[in-house]
Amino acid sequence: MTQVQDHPLPTPLIPEGGLFSPYASAIIRASPSRIHSIIIDTASYPKWNTFVPNATITKQPNKPAIDSQLAMDTHMTLKGHMTESMPFASKEIVSMLDEPKSGKGAVTRICWKFHGGMLLPGMVMKAERVNEIEDLGDGTCEYRTWETFGGMTAHVVRWKYGKTLQERFEDW
Repeated sequence: MTQVQDHPLPTPLIPEGGLFSPYASAIIRASPSRIHSIIIDTASYPKWNTFVPNATITKQPNKPAIDSQLAMDTHMTLKGHMTESMPFASKEIVSMLDEPKSGKGAVTRICWKFHGGMLLPGMVMKAERVNEIEDLGDGTCEYRTWETFGGMTAHVVRWKYGKTLQERFEDW
């Protein structure tokens, strides 16, 4: 099930909801821990992720060596395609990483935030991606994902890429 959000969705770092949020959801026959392990394993992205098939981890402050598993405060560059002819790269930092939770109604979150550095500070562009896994208690989970965009340049992103982002979130 997928839907376009009329109102932006809050995230942990953008609780007011920003300007807009591409959103998609699906029911998946798998445990919360299985879905969690796939999302945090960036090496698996080329196998299933047509939107962002490449995630390069550049820094993992809380790990002795860089590997393909997301951890809290992981810095990464996500590379993908908005369209066949429009590649993109986005620098992100993991901002929330729950351990998998199970039991009917339990929700697990994995979030990362856009890191524009000095060129795009938060008031110019801010964005946070949320991946939510809700255990439905019957061997399935509802996976929900959205990214909330805010800041001055979010208007341009929405105007230029809003519809495409929604379509790509549905692909994810």
